[in-house]
Amino acid sequence: MPLRFKLAALALGLVMSVLGAELLLRAANMGFGNSPMEPDPFLHHVHPRNYRFVQQHPSGELGGFEIEYNAEGRVYAGGGQPSPAGPAPACKVAVMGDSFTEGGQVPFAQTFAGLLEHAAGQKCEVRNYGVRSYSPAIYLVQWMRDVQPWQPDVVLLLLFGNDVREDFNYLRVSVRDERGFPTAIHGPADGWAMAQLRRAYVARFVRMISLRALWMWENYGQEQWTVGGIAEENPEWGGETPGLVAEIDRRVRAAGSRLVVMAVPSRYRLMGDGKVKVNGDFHQTVRDFTAANGIEFLDLFVPFERASRAGSPLFFLKDIHFAADGHLLTAATIARTYPAYFPQAGTLVGPPVTAAFAPEPGASVRP
Repeated sequence: MPLRFKLAALALGLVMSVLGAELLLRAANMGFGNSPMEPDPFLHHVHPRNYRFVQQHPSGELGGFEIEYNAEGRVYAGGGQPSPAGPAPACKVAVMGDSFTEGGQVPFAQTFAGLLEHAAGQKCEVRNYGVRSYSPAIYLVQWMRDVQPWQPDVVLLLLFGNDVREDFNYLRVSVRDERGFPTAIHGPADGWAMAQLRRAYVARFVRMISLRALWMWENYGQEQWTVGGIAEENPEWGGETPGLVAEIDRRVRAAGSRLVVMAVPSRYRLMGDGKVKVNGDFHQTVRDFTAANGIEFLDLFVPFERASRAGSPLFFLKDIHFAADGHLLTAATIARTYPAYFPQAGTLVGPPVTAAFAPEPGASVRP
């Protein structure tokens, strides 16, 4: 057989194998990284505007509900057109963060941002600016471009353990000002071929495997905090991330707003088998950093630890994010700490809230 026919047969076999794998992954609903994103020249990636989709997860532990992005690309409750403009709210609350804040693992009404919107009643407007895979490098740009013009009274910023790694990657493709802070984070060039790859289950599966392999290579020989097959990052608080958080606080204050920093509690400390000795975690590191730099910090670990001890499932098992109870407890902790913004904080009730805030014998507990 001539060489060209052999090459053609090989190419055809490869194409058929890829198509077969694509069909199998779709049939198994293994659409890893299926949240739609678009590249952006300033914020690296953003939600598509006026877009809705049904969330799915290959584990079957979550998903099956619709997520909607509004005309600004922010996640919201949906369900029709926004109501006509009424009187201006007495205050404005901006919620910033990554996928934990975006809350795509539960319906919007169950996310902590959605619950805060309910707890605010008619007094404050709450906007969720959370986007998965964001980090302080992007938050700084997002604050200047999108959040500051809205002039919020308070900004609730939730940090997560992968922020240090994400900042390192984003800053490599950033444009900086004279002080070295990013003014833009360039997103990837998105031609037709790349757009098709983002939709392909095979491409997303290969990317997922390659990212996991790279992470395992970079962390080879180190003890891993693993729950449900999901490893938790616990990085050194270094690089440019601390300076970025301090600069966000400085700029928010300069604009006349108030910044409240939070950190996701360690899932391993709450759900792990205890085989790996824990001397400190990301939440504790951020708490200590904010205290040393005069940045307002809201401690989530204390209520999370109490609720977890009582058996509340605050995180998913096959996914690293908050489950519905975790969102509820986050919202209740925020609302109880800042009742001036959330006059209906008392409506955020449930087993994790009861476990976290019910007074222990001989003690009075406040968030």
